[in-house]
Amino acid sequence: MYEPTHNTNTVIESYINKPGRNVMFLSADWCGDCRVIKPFIQDIKETISTTATWFDADRDENLDVATEHNMRGIPSFVLFEDGEEVSRIGHGERLTPKQIVDWYQSTL
Repeated sequence: MYEPTHNTNTVIESYINKPGRNVMFLSADWCGDCRVIKPFIQDIKETISTTATWFDADRDENLDVATEHNMRGIPSFVLFEDGEEVSRIGHGERLTPKQIVDWYQSTL
């Protein structure tokens, strides 16, 4: 099962502001819908990582970043490009792996 990397707020902000395409996976250990999607995350990450940098954020550990970017629902996948949010999917609803991959591919 996928274990998200725990990043500090500073590291997450550096990923957000990194040039190019960067995708954040926002989750929390206690989140039921996050646990349901985690077995599929590694495959999703590998697909997305061909054209974007992937990074993880924890809704509780990185609350300052989540609040600053108005991220309330989890799991969420957020695409940033050159420091700007381009798109996001997931606002607390259960997502299928196909929905996540289709969402990302629609941004290319």
